[in-house]
Amino acid sequence: MQIIAIAATSLDGFITQGDKPGTTFTSKADKAWFPNAVSTFDFKIMGRKTFEVSKDYILPLTQNQAKDKRIVMTRYPEQSKAFEMPGRLEFTDKHPLEIVRDIQDSSIDTSKIVILGGSTIYSAFLDAGLITEFLITLEPLLFGFGTPLLKTKTQTKLSLIESTSLSPSTLLLKYRCEY
Repeated sequence: MQIIAIAATSLDGFITQGDKPGTTFTSKADKAWFPNAVSTFDFKIMGRKTFEVSKDYILPLTQNQAKDKRIVMTRYPEQSKAFEMPGRLEFTDKHPLEIVRDIQDSSIDTSKIVILGGSTIYSAFLDAGLITEFLITLEPLLFGFGTPLLKTKTQTKLSLIESTSLSPSTLLLKYRCEY
């Protein structure tokens, strides 16, 4: 099973522009690439803040796509019951290992899971040794502050698999995690 983390970052490693939530800073090239890439995954995992920023996009999409399943990690899943769509959009406080075990035990045949952020979720899956690859859109911007890609310290070695230009200034970097 592949577990692939997708993120867009500034050159200085931030996934948000200062205090602004979300990825409003990303280029047109990333905004064109991202939905196509994410659509290839049956399981999409994100944190509560990522869901909150994207829910106006996610909710109608989830209602119309029966095969997709979105899992939102939150410390308080009961607070999100109004948004829950069993089998399509679920909220959990489970550890990443439990989530992956549940996915493996499900009747849905999947070989790829995507992790969509934020930094706490990327860190939790990386700390559990579950992320197999990172797909990083590197935007030609410097913020100086914002939300970093990871919340925890790590010494994970990555190997560059592929580098693609999404535009003359925006790169898509594909890395393999080497635990």
